[in-house]
Amino acid sequence: MIKNPLRSLLAGLFLIGSLTAAAGVGSATDIHFALSKSEPEADASVEAPAEVRLWFTEEPQGGTVSVRVLDASEEEAMTMDVTQSEDDARSFAVAFHHPPAAGTYTVAWRGIGSDGHVVRDTFTFTVTAQ
Repeated sequence: MIKNPLRSLLAGLFLIGSLTAAAGVGSATDIHFALSKSEPEADASVEAPAEVRLWFTEEPQGGTVSVRVLDASEEEAMTMDVTQSEDDARSFAVAFHHPPAAGTYTVAWRGIGSDGHVVRDTFTFTVTAQ
C-alpha cells in the first residue's frame, strides 16, 4: 500500500529525469561529421577570395565531399574541382577560376561522415567592392 502518493510520483519523475540525463551525457560526447570552420567565414564580408576552404570535424568518407558556390542569382560560380588538403584530411577547398565579383555568395556543401550519415548545409558570405 502506498502511504504517500505524491512522494511516489516525485520519486518516479526523478528516476525518469535521471535516466534521460544519463542518456544525454553519452550522446553529447559523440562527435558527428559537421563543418567546424570555413574561409571565408559564414556571414563574413571579404575582398574577393581565391578559394573557399572548409574544415570538417572528422575526415569524411573518401570521395563524398562536394562544394558548390552560387552567386546571388543562384548561378554556379566558376570554380575548379574540390581538392582535399594533403596536410589535413579534414580540409577541402574549391578555387575560383576568376576572382568573384562583388555580391553575396552561397556555399552549399555535402559529405558523408564515418557513421555513414549524409550531412549537408549552406552558408553565405559577401564579396565587397574592390
